[in-house]
Amino acid sequence: MDNRPIDVETLKDYLAETLPPEAMARVEKALRDSSELRAQLEDVRQNRGDAGLHSLGAIWKRSRLTCATRQELGSFLLEALDPDHADYLKFHIEVIACPFCQANLADLQHKAERAAPAAKTRQKRIYDSSRGLLSGEG
Repeated sequence: MDNRPIDVETLKDYLAETLPPEAMARVEKALRDSSELRAQLEDVRQNRGDAGLHSLGAIWKRSRLTCATRQELGSFLLEALDPDHADYLKFHIEVIACPFCQANLADLQHKAERAAPAAKTRQKRIYDSSRGLLSGEG
């Protein structure tokens, strides 16, 4: 576990949501445990200036213009996308490590895993009920 003190730069990165998930969790835990750190975070928030708030890059990032929709991510999981688009999404999720797309993808994977047993049961029930009809026994 990372026990380094949380500095101003880390707090700025936390506010900008540019830290990796583990670091975000570490900062959030530290903020819950320390009123001094919360005061320091508020000071950083008040004095960060947000000079680039309205830059093209900031607007692009804030609006998540490069992020996939949940429908696209679902198609990505089913391997039903155009190969170029699938390559882009893989790059966006794995290399860029977009936390929004990673979270959406993880949620979709979790839902698919939970639904898989029910789908198999339904498929078997349909198969069993149709077996006699298809074999000419019914």
